Amino acid sequence: MLEGFKKNKEQILIEKQFRHYFEQAENDYHCPHSYQYFEPVILQAISLFPDSLTLQNCAATLDEEVFIESGSDVAFHRHLAYFPPIWHTNQFFVVQIVLEGEFISYVGDWKLHMKKGNICIIAPEARHALGCFSDSNVLCLLIRKSTFEQAFLEILQDSGSVLSDFFSRILYEMNPHPFLHFESDWDEKLMQILYMAYYESLQNDPYKNRMLNSLIDNFFIMLLRNHEKDVTFAENSSGRHNANLILMMKYIQENYKTANLKELAAMFNYSERQVQRILKNYTGMSFTEMVQNAKMKEASRLLMETHYPVYKIAAELGYNNLGNFREIFHKTYNLSPLEYRKSSRNR
Repeated sequence: MLEGFKKNKEQILIEKQFRHYFEQAENDYHCPHSYQYFEPVILQAISLFPDSLTLQNCAATLDEEVFIESGSDVAFHRHLAYFPPIWHTNQFFVVQIVLEGEFISYVGDWKLHMKKGNICIIAPEARHALGCFSDSNVLCLLIRKSTFEQAFLEILQDSGSVLSDFFSRILYEMNPHPFLHFESDWDEKLMQILYMAYYESLQNDPYKNRMLNSLIDNFFIMLLRNHEKDVTFAENSSGRHNANLILMMKYIQENYKTANLKELAAMFNYSERQVQRILKNYTGMSFTEMVQNAKMKEASRLLMETHYPVYKIAAELGYNNLGNFREIFHKTYNLSPLEYRKSSRNR
């Protein structure tokens, strides 16, 4: 598998030159700095490798139209080992994948230690840098913002996952730390899909963009299916990480029909008040709101995909009072259950 991701001769030569700069540097070359700080080194490298698009396009802000071809939604970028860690922002989503070795990904105030198999999704406009000072192999998947929303966030929504709103909140509302770090081990099946997408990007076959988008969809589905439990993130401006948060949300997702706050608190040795505070601080919702949202998502799915009468759906989701179910559903979707079913089937 790794043979297919092997570095080409030009990349090896450029990395050798940057390794020379790194070894000769008397300053803090390994620490993130602005583009202006490292500009003399970049210009020196450009004089030696004038045809390198990676060097020519280096900047403090990376433009979507420069890095992703017109008519395409995604692109692959091979990160150069020993390249100086320049603070920069992107106009697109970037997915960092460690194929071999390790590196440090800096996102705002966060320092993420990435190892083989790890994956990090970074949102547009996030200030970040990448420090790779070994012969590691790092691949970056660049995705237009609109395409990412269709591929990643729609997959989450379709899954009915309690985590979907939370992941969206991290990537869109929690600046300056909008990232998802999947601390996953090497996943052969996931990397096979990635290699198929990478190989497709190098071809010029009919339906190339559609094939690439389909493969990226599959990549995100497999990532979430196999590694949702491995994700870490910056939950708030204080930078504190609650190790049990994802497990708590997974419990709600898997047990929303019967979940209760007392049981959840006991599972993690918290008081009920502590659980409420953790969920509210990091998701913006209370325990009751999260459970209710999960039930409403399942209700909407059943209304669209089955012919179950409304009373049966309400009972299946734990609502003993049909009127209460109808009231909550209308408040959530601004339609009655029957109106929702009719409108969804007329689309």
